[in-house]
Amino acid sequence: MDDATLIGRRRTSQMAFYRALGSAGAGSHWREVRPGVQATVVPAAPDRSLPNSVLYTDAHGLLDAHDEIAELYAAAGVRAWTVWVVPGDDELAVSLEARGHTLDGSPALMVAAMEEVDLGRDDEPQPLDLDPEPDWRVIGDLNDRAYGLPDATFAPCVARMHDPAVHGFVARLDGVPVACLATVDGPDGDCALELVATLPQARGRGLASALVRHALRAARARGCDSVSLEGSKMGEPVYARLGYRTLGRLRMYERRSDV
Repeated sequence: MDDATLIGRRRTSQMAFYRALGSAGAGSHWREVRPGVQATVVPAAPDRSLPNSVLYTDAHGLLDAHDEIAELYAAAGVRAWTVWVVPGDDELAVSLEARGHTLDGSPALMVAAMEEVDLGRDDEPQPLDLDPEPDWRVIGDLNDRAYGLPDATFAPCVARMHDPAVHGFVARLDGVPVACLATVDGPDGDCALELVATLPQARGRGLASALVRHALRAARARGCDSVSLEGSKMGEPVYARLGYRTLGRLRMYERRSDV
C-alpha cells in the first residue's frame, strides 16, 4: 500500500469522524458546503476550534465557500473554527491567512498498513481493565482532564455519539477510568484513532499503547487494513514505536471572532 493511498485514506476517515461528531452533541450538525468541502458545527464548544472543523478534498472549493462557512459558524454562535490544511497545500495556507486565520497547531500525519503495526498477540494476557460498556461522556471527560481543559468542554460534544463506524474504549485502574480512545472505520478500510487521552497520574504505565493495540486488533477483525491518526508532539514517538510513519504535518488554521 503506497503512501499516497494511505494519505488519501487518512483524509476520508478524518472526514468520517467529523461527520459523526456532527451528530454527537446537542445542536451539532455538519454540512457539505461544496462538493469535497465539509464543515462540522459544534455549538456546545463555541470557543474551541478542534470540534468546529472544516475538511476538504477541493482547496479551490473551500476558498470559494469561505464566506458561507464563516456565516454558518456565526449563525450557530461559534467563535472559533479551524481548517485542516493538508501537507503541500501552501497556497491555501497563504489564502487562509489573508482571510484572518492563524496557525494554531501542526500535528503529524501518521499512517501505516495494518500489517506494519505492532498489534501484540491475539492470545496475550489482557493487561487492561476495560470498561465493557464505555460511556461517551466519560470519554469526553477524560479528554478534558487529560489536556487541561475546563470541565464539560469536550464531554458534551461527544455525549450522543451513535455512529456505528465509531467505537469507544475506556481503560480503568482500580475501577476508575483513566485512559480512552476512539476508532473510526473509514469507508475504504482505514481505522483512524481519535480522542486518545490518558490522565497524568496514569501515564508511564503503557496503558495507551496497550489500549491502542487492543483497539486495532478489534479493527483488524472488522476488516480494516490500514491505520491513521494525527500525532501530537507527545504522542508522535509513542505511535512511531508502534509502527506508524509520519508523512508530513497537517496545519490547523484557526479563525476567531467576537460573534
